[in-house]
Amino acid sequence: MTEDRKKLGDMLVEAGIIDDLQRTAALGEQRQFGGKIGSILINMRMVDENSICEVLEKQLGQKCVSLKDKNIPLSVLSALKPNEAMKYHVLPLDLDRKTLTIATSDPNDLGMLDDLSFMLGLNIKPVLALEYEIKKAIRMYYE
Repeated sequence: MTEDRKKLGDMLVEAGIIDDLQRTAALGEQRQFGGKIGSILINMRMVDENSICEVLEKQLGQKCVSLKDKNIPLSVLSALKPNEAMKYHVLPLDLDRKTLTIATSDPNDLGMLDDLSFMLGLNIKPVLALEYEIKKAIRMYYE
């Protein structure tokens, strides 16, 4: 993460979506169990998905896609093995010639993008999606 990029928890407090106490509780949960702060706040029912998406869009300068009504063809899903999707927390959305579009909660994770590109022999185009939606979709499509 670059130094000038604000943390999601701070941005949610600044926007008045959560308060300091909620942020502290979520950070404690994160320290204990891991995970992304946005997913933790959603799971703790402190914030809704739309609020997280709006702040992430502002933070990352990218539109947040919803995976709820996506119908992903088997030919696209087979581009990524289930264990790879789970390891990298990504979901393949589209395959166009040599470019695989994936849903990820961190489209700026260059290490992950490079790993996938090298491993699959494809260009990787990341799109922003909520972590919990990605996990839910991975379970639905791959399990």
